[in-house]
Amino acid sequence: MSRGGATGGCSSHVARCPAMYPVGPAWPRLRILRALWALLAVLLASWRLWAFQDIQECTWQVVLNKFETVGKNGMSDRFFHQQPVATLDSVFSPLVDAPTDQGEKYLSFPYYLKINYSCNGESSEAQVRKGHLTGLKPVVLVTFQSPVNFHHWKIEHLQIQMEAAPFRSEEQCTAEQVCVMSWYTPMPIKNGSVLMRVDVSSNGLGPFIPMKRFQVNINGFLQTQQDNTLHFTVGNEIFDLIPRYFMNVPSRPLWYTVDQAPVLILGGIPEEKSVLLTDTSFKDSFLVELNIDSCWVGSFYCPQAIFTATIYDAIATESTLFIRQNQLVYYFTGTYLTLHESNHGSGSWVRVLANECIKSLCPVHFHSNGSEYVMALTSGKREGYVHFGTITDGHVSFQVLPKHRSVCEGIQVFNCSITWAVFIAGDYILLMLVEIQDPTTRSYFQVVSYDLVSDNLVILYTIPEFIPDARGLEFLMILGTESYTNFTMVPKGMFYNPYNNLLFIWGNFLLQSYNNENFIYLADFPKDQSIKYLVNSFHGETAIVTETEEIWYLLEGSYRMYRLFPSKAWEVHVSLQVMQQSSFYTRIETMVTLFYEDHQLYQLVYLMNGGQGRLVKRLVPVEQLLMYQQPGSHYLLERRGNHLMLSFTNFCPFTVMRLRDLPDPQIYTRQERYRAHPPRVLEPSGFHDQNSLAVYQGLVYYLLFLHSKYHKPYADPVHDSTWRWWKNKKVDQDYYFYLASNLQSASNVYIDMASYEKIYDLKAEHELPESIYLDKGTSYGFSIFVTVRGHSLEFQPERVLTTLELRSKVDLGVVLADADCIEVVVNQKVLINRNSVLFWVTLHDKRSCFDQGLSGHHLMKTSVLVKVVGAVGHCFQNTHRGLHMQGNLMIPLLIGCPPGKRLAFDITYTVEYNRLQNKHYFDCVHVDPEMPCFLFRDTFYPFFLIQDLVTGESGSFQGSYVFKVVGGGPTMDTVIEYSEEEIYRFNSPLDKTNSLIWTTKNTTTTKDLAFNIMTHQSLGIEWLCLENSPCHDTIPHSIFAPEFFFKVLVSNRGVDKSTYCDHQLIFLLHIHGLPLSAKRALFILMVSFIVFIGLVTLYIIFCLLLTPMVKACNILRWKINNIITSESYYTYKSSSRIFSGTSGTKSRASSSVSSKVVEGNQEVPEEPSEKQSIT
Repeated sequence: MSRGGATGGCSSHVARCPAMYPVGPAWPRLRILRALWALLAVLLASWRLWAFQDIQECTWQVVLNKFETVGKNGMSDRFFHQQPVATLDSVFSPLVDAPTDQGEKYLSFPYYLKINYSCNGESSEAQVRKGHLTGLKPVVLVTFQSPVNFHHWKIEHLQIQMEAAPFRSEEQCTAEQVCVMSWYTPMPIKNGSVLMRVDVSSNGLGPFIPMKRFQVNINGFLQTQQDNTLHFTVGNEIFDLIPRYFMNVPSRPLWYTVDQAPVLILGGIPEEKSVLLTDTSFKDSFLVELNIDSCWVGSFYCPQAIFTATIYDAIATESTLFIRQNQLVYYFTGTYLTLHESNHGSGSWVRVLANECIKSLCPVHFHSNGSEYVMALTSGKREGYVHFGTITDGHVSFQVLPKHRSVCEGIQVFNCSITWAVFIAGDYILLMLVEIQDPTTRSYFQVVSYDLVSDNLVILYTIPEFIPDARGLEFLMILGTESYTNFTMVPKGMFYNPYNNLLFIWGNFLLQSYNNENFIYLADFPKDQSIKYLVNSFHGETAIVTETEEIWYLLEGSYRMYRLFPSKAWEVHVSLQVMQQSSFYTRIETMVTLFYEDHQLYQLVYLMNGGQGRLVKRLVPVEQLLMYQQPGSHYLLERRGNHLMLSFTNFCPFTVMRLRDLPDPQIYTRQERYRAHPPRVLEPSGFHDQNSLAVYQGLVYYLLFLHSKYHKPYADPVHDSTWRWWKNKKVDQDYYFYLASNLQSASNVYIDMASYEKIYDLKAEHELPESIYLDKGTSYGFSIFVTVRGHSLEFQPERVLTTLELRSKVDLGVVLADADCIEVVVNQKVLINRNSVLFWVTLHDKRSCFDQGLSGHHLMKTSVLVKVVGAVGHCFQNTHRGLHMQGNLMIPLLIGCPPGKRLAFDITYTVEYNRLQNKHYFDCVHVDPEMPCFLFRDTFYPFFLIQDLVTGESGSFQGSYVFKVVGGGPTMDTVIEYSEEEIYRFNSPLDKTNSLIWTTKNTTTTKDLAFNIMTHQSLGIEWLCLENSPCHDTIPHSIFAPEFFFKVLVSNRGVDKSTYCDHQLIFLLHIHGLPLSAKRALFILMVSFIVFIGLVTLYIIFCLLLTPMVKACNILRWKINNIITSESYYTYKSSSRIFSGTSGTKSRASSSVSSKVVEGNQEVPEEPSEKQSIT
């Protein structure tokens, strides 16, 4: 039998060793213990009182406001609007002398964040004004959570840091300047993200206010009624929290997809079909009665002894809620336009697995492959099967596992029942806790593994029938040779941590295993207790809740378990809270659930005070409780003369532990961060108004809009998403500043272009990142500085230790979750003059556990645990945020292609290099600056960039890649996708069908010789467009040469071994000057020749007949003129005779004039007669 823990007759706990107690009766020891607890409480209370007087305890307060409620006190809104509001043209159009572009559309987010702070639990308007006058400005950091479906959305870790703008309340004020004020920032929304973390901190001026985090999530289960009130779509809100709903009701687990569920749901309300629902992680919550039919029908295949309305199981995912009532399962999908881009919300609860008898639901804590999962365990006719549910973009589907036979048939037993199931997404493995009922023997349990890919069932482990006898040890490796107690093992569930491969089997015992086959029994957990559920931080901490509502704590990597509640330490903590008149603790309370949030343990508690009940979310101070436990068990009484001297033994091996040499975090955390400041207002008081806040909204919206539009295949000349915004306005920057300095800016608003930028140089904050991304062969290094302490807290000068003593007193241990994938190198340096030891720790990827994947896809979860030997549970550091446990560092690692890396077409260098090599460059007739053209007859030399969107690095892609034409068309509107067979024919050098589009002189090909392998040093691409290719014989649409748009795929998958990244780039390549086919060219030549000959013939004929035709036309013209002239003469003469006979009464002057006219008219016809005689 192999055993662990302390060896010998004495435990590692000093209080258990008889030799440590003084000689004498037992009553002085008890009296000293009681005095010790009282002394500890007084000391801590006095210290807290001193700290309270010295520094006021202030905290941030954040609420959500719509446009209409800005500046109104006491107003808060729910986050359910997901679309931007109307354009801000009326606000931006007056900004004529400003760097904003008048041609752009500036939109606005629907919400603001309203920020205040309070000190000592009381909000004071005077304190807020004082903070403003002393220069305090809240700094808001909004972190957008990446979506589940990476097939639909790009995986990225985006943050935006905004400085809040001061704003006066719109209510009446008798003061000259301000009575009530607050700070405001826009609350941005990002497509694909429904869960946002808001961190509010100070700019370093004014009062000290520690950073505080808020959950600001979109609630897709709300809708607006006709009277503009909000209503839950899942049911009806209950406003009266009746005590019977919570008092003395057993706590229940909170199940959800980790870091993805914006709305959490918790059932367990006795005899009510109601749930607790929250979108702020229980900062506030709502009791909702669900709109379900509650139909229940017992049958022979699904016997139900008791019917109840209670919702027993509830699971929350990114956009869908699941519940179980009796044997029925329902789901409801919320309305999330930012996720689905359309209304996929459910109109009502949908019942699934209607013909099945479901006995319980099992959660899957992590998503994978773009989907979330939930499992339903059956009873009755489907006993031995698991209904495996998949949720993708709100669509739910179930399949039965195993696929072809039940678990009972697979493990060859007659009767079995699945008690619990765990899904390991990275390996596509389903672990099941199976109870086998054997009529000849007692029931026993086995851990069975099912491979979803190979459809194979394997028995991994058979759980012992009885609890092992640890014989005083903390843990025991179960090998089958150990002795057992008379307590029967009753397994109830399992829990799996994918980061460290740690599997827990729990019941009235606790087993753990790192390989699912060899198990360790943790002996600190009492045999007379039974575990109800486990909660895990996934950062090395586990909390356990028993059936009697006890809370136990386990630090992963160790085997010591601590009981947090009930305990003496808990009594001390509560006493101190009561002394400070805390409202989070009362004599009558009931724990509703226990959960982790941001690596801290929280309780949701129902408190009764004065007959009134309320739900409260409060922190479980694990570090304080562990520290309070130490003095009562680790002390020493020494006789000094005639009296006893009390001293404490400090088991922490060091006094100081610091992290040093931390690298810049962004390259490992992959966090992209933008910075935005409010526009400067020219009002002397510095307060903003509605217009300036709207300008702030529009600028933040456009900043994120530029970020989303930056992901395009053609690389900009400058690797920065904000470059295009200000590139034409930078020259006028001094002019804008001059206007603002003279108070002449339009709308009294000055926009500083440098205030809207992307940050690439974040520095480490003396702590390890939450997670680290490692690419192929990359490493992460840091150092740990440890100062060695003496054995006790006695006041005596510490001597300088030797090198050997220092090395023996402090040592560093490393635990690797996947030793085949990660290696750790630890170097030690002893600093004798400082009684310290410096450890250099380097984590390195071994290039063996990942193939190639897209950026941020299918990452492998693993971890490294770095611990100072002997420090677990003994070492604490007091900070302004409270006690912090030291000596145990859990580092989550994600191996694969990190998010934020991309391959881009370097169009700028490609054009320059092609001009240099081909001695010329001809662009298209109609120039498109976003997509330059390349000439068909020129050799094409493409170049690509590897761009890091996180660090701002951009360099030439030096690896190998495969170049394929996967689509094309003569115009952008007619581009089509080619089939796999067509892609092979158009690109493979092995093609024999005369279909190649291009070729190259490079001889390197893939292993199957199917495609050419290109590099940045390749000899270029020659365009062919052979007879059977789609670009052959392209018909021109104008007098210019034919054009063609090629859809090109560039990928390094399988040909580049330098990275885990499968860089895939698809872009359109515009080629002009394509040649015509021989037939079409001959046809055009013949037609052109015929047309030319015809034109020449017509010209010759025209030249020969021109003179006769001109002469004939002249003759014809004169004849026509003669005829017209003669007819007009005779007509006029006859009319003159009639006129002279009837005008006898005219005067002489008129007669003489008429006679002259007639004489003149009589002479006119003689001329043509003479001309006729001449001709």
